[in-house]
Amino acid sequence: MFTPLDILYVVLAFCALWFTAAAFWFLWQLATILKNVNDAILDARDKMDRIEEALVGIKEKFDHASSLAGLGANTAARVVEYALEKKKQVMKKAERVMKEEMEPPSRKPAFKKRHK
Repeated sequence: MFTPLDILYVVLAFCALWFTAAAFWFLWQLATILKNVNDAILDARDKMDRIEEALVGIKEKFDHASSLAGLGANTAARVVEYALEKKKQVMKKAERVMKEEMEPPSRKPAFKKRHK
């Protein structure tokens, strides 16, 4: 029959077996969690790289558009300046015409006599 010492050894062997199984299961779970964290970090880095590329593309398009807008603004400013200058010229000419129409006729005869 089994002695109490034999039973103790069997129980201790089962305890060691269960402890080893639990330790390996814990290590397996820890490795799985770390792998998932690593995958999540890689995925986050990939998405951050894509976001950075998109922002750089948007910045380049904005810089290009702003340079074109600056060119367009300069052109528009010159067109407005030209239109204002033309308007001043037209206004000056209209003032001269109005002044000439408003002046009383001069005392000089309309026709000059010819001397022979």
